[in-house]
Amino acid sequence: MTQAVNLANFANSVDTSGQVPPTVLNAVVPLSKGGTNAATAADARTSLNVPSNSGTTATGTWPISITGSAPSLVSTNFSITESGGNLLIKYGSTTLVTIASTGAITTNNSISAGGAVSGS
Repeated sequence: MTQAVNLANFANSVDTSGQVPPTVLNAVVPLSKGGTNAATAADARTSLNVPSNSGTTATGTWPISITGSAPSLVSTNFSITESGGNLLIKYGSTTLVTIASTGAITTNNSISAGGAVSGS
């Protein structure tokens, strides 16, 4: 459907930078047209399911859904997964480091450190 617009009347609303001031747009723009479906910031956050923020912090609840047998963090080549109470750090399919629930760290290679390594 095409709708005619009286550009002569609309042109009077354009500011010196060629923009239409928000005050001229007096209707709520629906979500289906790329709007927020709201007239206020608070209503827009509600409509878009966005938490509110205050200063440098955000408040609200964000549901997190983790599926699969174990939560994991995966990048292009590395992954970190939990398996049987152990944290596994892998490169591809090769386990490089295992951290047990007791805190014991096992690696299949030597450990390099910039300073002294000590233990009990």
